[in-house]
Amino acid sequence: MTLSNVIRKVRDACPPDCRVCEEACAKKLGSAGPVIRAENVHKVPLFKAITCYQCSEPKCMEACPPKIKAISKDSNGVVRIDPSKCIKCPRPPCAKACPYGHMLLNSEELRGVVKCEMCDGDPECVKACPYGVLEYFKGEGIQKYLSDEDYLVLGTRACAGCPGEIALRFTLRVVGGKDTVVFGCPGCMTTLMIGWGDRASINLPYVNCLFTNVPSTMTGVSSYYRHIGKDANLVAFVGDGCVADVSFQMLSGAAERGERIIIICYDNEGYMNTGIQRSSTTPFAAWTNTSPVGGERQGKAQNSKYMPLIMASHNIPYVATASPSHLEDYAKKLTKALNVKDGMSYIHLLAPCPTGWRFPLDKGVDVAQAAVETDYFPLWECEGGEFRITEEVKNPKPVSEFTKLTGRYSHLNEDKLQQLQKMVDERSARIKALVSLTSGSNKLTVQKGG
Repeated sequence: MTLSNVIRKVRDACPPDCRVCEEACAKKLGSAGPVIRAENVHKVPLFKAITCYQCSEPKCMEACPPKIKAISKDSNGVVRIDPSKCIKCPRPPCAKACPYGHMLLNSEELRGVVKCEMCDGDPECVKACPYGVLEYFKGEGIQKYLSDEDYLVLGTRACAGCPGEIALRFTLRVVGGKDTVVFGCPGCMTTLMIGWGDRASINLPYVNCLFTNVPSTMTGVSSYYRHIGKDANLVAFVGDGCVADVSFQMLSGAAERGERIIIICYDNEGYMNTGIQRSSTTPFAAWTNTSPVGGERQGKAQNSKYMPLIMASHNIPYVATASPSHLEDYAKKLTKALNVKDGMSYIHLLAPCPTGWRFPLDKGVDVAQAAVETDYFPLWECEGGEFRITEEVKNPKPVSEFTKLTGRYSHLNEDKLQQLQKMVDERSARIKALVSLTSGSNKLTVQKGG
């Protein structure tokens, strides 16, 4: 499976009466087009392909008769129609086979089909859009970090629409290999990794730990590998309940000792696997079953514990934040963590939960994107004591653009919203101040260890 190049919508700033993208497409294709329809762009939510998805296993290509083979997929992942081979069927089987309706009848000849072929890598619709709504996403930017093997079996036991499952599958394709051992503990993603009955569900060595002993178990395995003279990548994919609460003492100790392990905290901001209880990373004013809304109680009364900055204060070699909405950024950070040889790496990964956060099943990536665009979840890294913003948000949206997407904040009044905005602004300002203090001529000298 490959990540294809696609045209996608990256923000909701599309005026309902604008047809610039459609007009540019029609001009390019002539009377046969257009293949992009402005009214569809207006309706499509964020991070959906506007036209042809350039499928990894195109049904249209399978439907084209074998003796003709007019449809192929090129090295850039673009599905193309060869006009010298296409016989222009009056009822094209390729159009019937496309599950998304993106193979369109040629309007000029009323025979054969037309489809988006990305204008040879320079889409006219993207160039024409004056509002920056459309983006030409190049899958090869991410693909180069991925192995060809999917280390999780097909299917999932996670809730429908879970970004955590997407992130786990992606993570393993970056870090997986013959020298990788994966660790987990009770939590949502354990159900994906531990298997069921006598069947394993992860094609890598896997150690299932208790809530309390993930870092200490990893320490013991690390010591064994050092004893036999073998270099291994020990990677934990565990939730915020483990990292920020139950196992925090062991995590802090492993960080202070300089254990060469990688801890990835998928933060869905609560104990979601056991019934949506609050954790110490649950944000201010958020609803959970143990920070309810009603009467004088209006969600969690305290701000969240900011684990990535706490871990950076341990002066470990590498700390980063990551989001499933920015996979290339996440892949780069995983690669850096794998290259650390002299201590712990820690990545704090946002994992919006459709069940616990109360949003539609297909909106997980949109919610994660909004968290970044509002500075609710800024993307940064601390490498060797130097802080850097990895995805700069020049004009952050108000945090209300994030909170309105989830039901857990539906009760917020203006006062609570302003308190949450203040927390977001202060956290963002703190990270930016650390960037300023530790970069360039202002760079501080930071010693490794506690």
